[in-house]
Amino acid sequence: MSESKYQSQIKNLRKNYVRFPLDLKPDVLEAFKAACEKNQTRPTTEIKKFIQQYIQDNQ
Repeated sequence: MSESKYQSQIKNLRKNYVRFPLDLKPDVLEAFKAACEKNQTRPTTEIKKFIQQYIQDNQ
């Protein structure tokens, strides 16, 4: 088995999801990561929650 065991998961992600690149200043990103770690969460989780809440608030 030369392929990664996660190959099917990666294929599914690329088929059903799109990437959303975001450019941030390094100090802003580090502060955000630190705040997330302090609150025992992850930056991606918080960004996704923000997007979902923004959609709900603006429909």
